[in-house]
Amino acid sequence: MWHELDHLVFHTLAGQTAVAYAITFLVPLAGPVLFLRFVGLKGLRNVLSYEAADTPIHRLDPRLKLLYPVLIGVLSVLLSWQWTYLLFGLTLVPWVLLRPSAQRIRVLIVIVVSPAVLSIWSQGLYYTTPRDHLIFAFPITMAWVGTAGLSTAGLVYGAHEAARVLVTASAALVLVFTTGPSDVVWATTRLLAPQRIGLAISVGVRFLPQVFERLNTVLRAAEVRGYDFTRPEKWWHLRQNIDYARRMISALPLLTVPILVGSLRGCGQMALVADARAFGVSKRRTTYRQVRWTTGDRVAVAAAAVVTVGTFVVIGLGGGRF
Repeated sequence: MWHELDHLVFHTLAGQTAVAYAITFLVPLAGPVLFLRFVGLKGLRNVLSYEAADTPIHRLDPRLKLLYPVLIGVLSVLLSWQWTYLLFGLTLVPWVLLRPSAQRIRVLIVIVVSPAVLSIWSQGLYYTTPRDHLIFAFPITMAWVGTAGLSTAGLVYGAHEAARVLVTASAALVLVFTTGPSDVVWATTRLLAPQRIGLAISVGVRFLPQVFERLNTVLRAAEVRGYDFTRPEKWWHLRQNIDYARRMISALPLLTVPILVGSLRGCGQMALVADARAFGVSKRRTTYRQVRWTTGDRVAVAAAAVVTVGTFVVIGLGGGRF
């Protein structure tokens, strides 16, 4: 029986085509499905917003937290992919000090790991040459996709790139989760950066949570007016999933237009607030706020120095990317 099934799936044109379609389309869909299942719009809105708490990371100087993703991103580019995964392990130390809840950890894992896995899979499909060893060669019916199949060389190359995705996402989310928008603006001005950079970063930090908040509000308002956005409980109920996709596609104008209008109104209000506070009048903003360095700040600087020196030592020993 298994021999017949293997022959039907892997040794016939129809079976090979079905497997190729699954590799190309069904596997990449696992990322969005996991996102909707374990995160959802509400979870993403919560995780991408600042949450006040009394932790060692929250108490750090905002300038250090602003420079942290920049430093980690530069080091990840300089290191080879094996050492970049070690660097990713070091970026988990701040999360241990933050002590996030189990629900937030689950959301963070999906947000950080899903793009990395999808990057590995996409490179496995399209980073191929005729000499690569193909795990599964696509039949002639899949020539329109533009790839010869799933290759080991592509998966390895995808693992290289995914390491940098993991490191950057982990470091950036620490900044978003522990630093308020006003702290971001203050940190950029204290670092002698242009004021517009601080405003752009703070707006970016606040923009995504507001977009998902508006989307959630529009969804609730549409449901009150009779629209049904209930997802099927089982993914293998094909007819229900097709009907759900049809309902969501038909409701796209209803959802996108209010969000676009609300975003434009928000931009107008933000411009008025910036003008009312004389934003950009002077080259250097003044503030009454005084931040004194604590023992935690000194420990953070020492740790950053150790990681930086260790990175250059590894590069000198041949562990660099170039």
